[in-house]
Amino acid sequence: MSDTRPGGPIRSERARRELEQAERWFAADAGQRRVITRALVAALALHATVLIAHMPNWGPAPVRVDKPAEQSMKVQFLKPPPAKAPPKPPEPVKKKIPRPDLTPDEPEPVKPAPPPPPEPSTAPPTPEPAQNTGPVRVSPGQGPGLIKKVEPQYPPIARTAHITGSVVVDAVIRKDGTVSDVTVLSSTNKMFEQACIDAVRQWRFTPGPQDVVLTVTVNFTLK
Repeated sequence: MSDTRPGGPIRSERARRELEQAERWFAADAGQRRVITRALVAALALHATVLIAHMPNWGPAPVRVDKPAEQSMKVQFLKPPPAKAPPKPPEPVKKKIPRPDLTPDEPEPVKPAPPPPPEPSTAPPTPEPAQNTGPVRVSPGQGPGLIKKVEPQYPPIARTAHITGSVVVDAVIRKDGTVSDVTVLSSTNKMFEQACIDAVRQWRFTPGPQDVVLTVTVNFTLK
């Protein structure tokens, strides 16, 4: 019986040559024979597997699986409801407080209309009297006249050392002519200042309508 499958005679001839070569190997050595037998069995099993894999119509026929139909999904977007405006707070109710001096039957008295504003006067304003804000400074020729003058005591040290000088002061003269305060403005030597103050406080001037400030100079000279 001949092999009608494609490649059948060629595969059988190859298998025959391999069997003849294997018989020659078996006849050479008994130990090697066992190894060759195992290799031959493995080769035959491999050839059988390849032949079975190349057989046509082997196994169940493939079944075609149709692609499932695509399902469309319809999406609809809904608009949110409009926001409601917050409710307005209720207006407070104004309660009318009854007056205790009126009875329920008596009406509330009508308030008289305010008088009209006075018309502006065309007369010049009356000048206000000048307020006394303190002593007024005057010059030596315009101030009150000197009635009593006391010479200052010469400091003994200055007299011994033959030192001369002068002191300029501001004297506050009251309306009655007395001197209330003396302030030193300048001096040529400090030792003359206190003697000048003590002397000017004893001076007297003519009375006047108000307090004045007068600048005077006291000289210290040796006679």
